[in-house]
Amino acid sequence: MRSQLARNALRRLLASELPGVLPPSLTLSRPSLRAYPVRPRFARVPQRRTFMKLFQKAPRTLKEIDAEPGYETLLQFRAAENDSVRPPLRAELVKAWREFFAYKTRYGRTVNSTQAMCAHRVLLHLSAQTANERDAELSEDDLRNARECLSKPPRDDSTNHLELARKIYTELRRRSAHQSKDFYALLSALSQYGKALEARDLVLEYYRGIRDQEPDTVRLRHFMPVIRGLAKEGHEPELLDLVSQAKKAGVKYDPALHGVMTAYFAQRDNIGETKHWFNKPISKNLPPAPTTYYELLKFALRNDQQEWAVGVYQNLIAGLESGSWGSHKSSWDTSLQWAVMLLGKGVDHVEHMIDVAYEHTKDKPGAQPNIGTINCLIKVAADKNDPYLAERFLALSKKLGFEPNYKTYMLQLEYRIRANDLNGAFATYQSLQDLEETTKDKELPVLNSFIRALCAVPNPNHERVLDVTSYLEQRRVTLEPETVVSICMAFLKNDETYEVIDTLSLHTVHYSVAERYMVRKAFVDYCLDKNNSTARVWDAYALLRQFFPEVETEARVKIMDVFFDRRRADMAAHVFGHMRAHGNPSLRPVLETYVRFLEGIGRSPDDESLKMVHNMLKMDTTIQPNTMLYNALMIGYMACDQPYRALDFWKEITMSPEGPSYSTLEIVFRTYEITPDGDGLANELWEKIKRMEIEVPENVYVAYAATTAAHCHLTDAKTLLENMDNVVGKGPDLQSLGIVFNALPSPEMKDNFESWAKDEYPREWNALKEKWARRRNEEGLVVFKLRRPCKA
Repeated sequence: MRSQLARNALRRLLASELPGVLPPSLTLSRPSLRAYPVRPRFARVPQRRTFMKLFQKAPRTLKEIDAEPGYETLLQFRAAENDSVRPPLRAELVKAWREFFAYKTRYGRTVNSTQAMCAHRVLLHLSAQTANERDAELSEDDLRNARECLSKPPRDDSTNHLELARKIYTELRRRSAHQSKDFYALLSALSQYGKALEARDLVLEYYRGIRDQEPDTVRLRHFMPVIRGLAKEGHEPELLDLVSQAKKAGVKYDPALHGVMTAYFAQRDNIGETKHWFNKPISKNLPPAPTTYYELLKFALRNDQQEWAVGVYQNLIAGLESGSWGSHKSSWDTSLQWAVMLLGKGVDHVEHMIDVAYEHTKDKPGAQPNIGTINCLIKVAADKNDPYLAERFLALSKKLGFEPNYKTYMLQLEYRIRANDLNGAFATYQSLQDLEETTKDKELPVLNSFIRALCAVPNPNHERVLDVTSYLEQRRVTLEPETVVSICMAFLKNDETYEVIDTLSLHTVHYSVAERYMVRKAFVDYCLDKNNSTARVWDAYALLRQFFPEVETEARVKIMDVFFDRRRADMAAHVFGHMRAHGNPSLRPVLETYVRFLEGIGRSPDDESLKMVHNMLKMDTTIQPNTMLYNALMIGYMACDQPYRALDFWKEITMSPEGPSYSTLEIVFRTYEITPDGDGLANELWEKIKRMEIEVPENVYVAYAATTAAHCHLTDAKTLLENMDNVVGKGPDLQSLGIVFNALPSPEMKDNFESWAKDEYPREWNALKEKWARRRNEEGLVVFKLRRPCKA
């Protein structure tokens, strides 16, 4: 089981640019009251002292984070470059480069896009140094080792991989150390990462330039990666042209080229071209590759070409029985796949075919059926979505005495996951644990999907999830971001915060910026989900803040708003404070952020939170107050029942060059509504508005009417509503009637107003009662539960 590494492990982060590491401690406690019971922890039970310390278990050895050596220095260089400060010494960069790529080679880990970008910038820096500064140098082997690590495509953008591969080749050429294999590697990178057309131009130029300088085997092998790249990118005219030129140059139509061309047209359901390229004779009378056969089989079933496919199958059988292809085990396995998929043969017929294969391969041990044959059949059954047939093939393998291998278990795991048989899938997983074979990269997606499936059920079995993740962690496997999200969300729902910490600690350090974004977005969405309790949202936010300090201001503001909506202004104030104290100036609050917070106080009043953020505002030299900010301050102090303090900002607005806005007028009238002597001030302002012949919008007019009503001037409030059409251009609606009704300070006035409204505006009043329920406020007065937002 994993240790509580997050409590002690050192993690540093260069938040201004790239993901690094940091101490994921929860600095803010959760709310003291919880609306749900805390379940008992099933893992990491804290050790307790026993009598006289007898029989006490030894303290658990904490697992250190598997930080990739050298990467921190590469990150430091990138941060220094961004900030235009002195970078690490050249010797440190060379050492970091070697350590980083040696680690990647040793454990077979993929270089993510951010790491490739950092390495590219470092190489540019090192190659730009003048000669007398070269006290340390990357060797040709260092460069080639890094290039080999780039051959595994990242899960996200591959642009940086391509740029680094180009720079490595340029550097080798500059040193006159490049070889044919270096050019081949460049062509492979261009073709793999979306630049096959550029690779085509290079290979044709290369072939013309060294036609007589290298052996044919060296020259001609450069065509294949480019051909694959053109097919992958769908450049059909260029693909056909290059294949034609490659043929003229002497490239044989071998199973590899045959497979690329057949699969290209089969995947596009081009019946004529698929048949043409498949039927072309292969050099040395070799059989087509098994992957080609399988692609062709799917093509035939998809395009109603079974009759033609039967002829292909008969030719395959004839080639096997005649002996010309009999030594190719893959062809025997293909014949079994086609019998099941194309002809619908069952297990009994397959067993008979296996006996025939044994008979024909007596003197060819390498071609005889084995567990690989069964794996091919299981794959067919899985692709047919027939788990029962797959299980029968597994039973057949036991009958034939074949021992299942890692591939067998992975296929079984895959189809059991598809069938939602998680108990059976876990049994399969337990079986594969006993094998000594290490996890293969190509099978990792299956294990990741298994973890996600375990986490997706309504009540996840957390012990099983930890079992699988621990198995992968022991093999230094980095889980996919989607899998990390599934684990974290499942454990958050179970209040297993430290399991979430461990998961984030172990995996996010190896993610690129784009991959980190996927995980942190899931945490943001969790915080924004109204179905999650406030305590759990706070836990998720604390983890988000600690592990992802680069989270955008927009997301932080949304989380702040969520806490206001949950009536936890104190938590919202903490979120704002974290933004204010952030080390990255670009993530600190701007004027609009202050306004958003103060508007939140208007929805969820809290004196202490208001005071705290107002003090921050006073100390923030980057903020120049304007009318909108003063409006927001008025909203905050008005909501906290400090009307005279709010009116101080109204004075500031009246003396400012910008002056008041319509929002200001509404806020001022609403402030007068709760001010003891507000009716006189409101009347004075209203007369000034009329004298200045200012066009009055509906929200300002209704606010003035509500202020009049709040100060017991019921008749004047009615008159204002009756005259509303002449001033605003429309009569009272259900919202304006509800606002004025809520403002009345006594039951008698409310009854009087209701009677009047029923007579004068029956439709609007009935709509008001239907839409908004009634309740009693703190003073015991009946009010409508309508929303009255106030915006700065």
